[in-house]
Amino acid sequence: MTDTPRHTATATTHIAEPPDRVWAELTHPGARWVLGANIETDYRPGSPITFEGHFFGRVFADKGRVLAVDRPRLLHFTHFSPMSDLEDIPENYHEIRIVLEPDDGGTRVTVTQENIDTEQHAAAAEGHWRDALATLAHRDGGTRTSHR
Repeated sequence: MTDTPRHTATATTHIAEPPDRVWAELTHPGARWVLGANIETDYRPGSPITFEGHFFGRVFADKGRVLAVDRPRLLHFTHFSPMSDLEDIPENYHEIRIVLEPDDGGTRVTVTQENIDTEQHAAAAEGHWRDALATLAHRDGGTRTSHR
């Protein structure tokens, strides 16, 4: 169904740290800033990337491939969630770009998730990314841990 319109979710935040510090937090093993997921990858283009954790009481194991890395500016990867109830085919994978840009007093972080099947799922994804960015920026009410 290539004629079916696809949707995009975008979320942005400011973090009062330079891009290299934000990148270190973003890619730190065990950081769990994306919905509490454990992210596994070597951050090399072509490598697998997995996200494992619990979401509303359900265990999830999402997967994808790293497409591009430009430290400390860009992480671009594909993403597929078996919880989506969609067939595991390339057309059903999302493309996610995380862009870090220096700004006054820190870093602007923007996440763009493309190729989402419905407007409702895009709205939900946008909310999840806002939550994830709040966690990354330590504005989620959790305790800040240092990974320096």
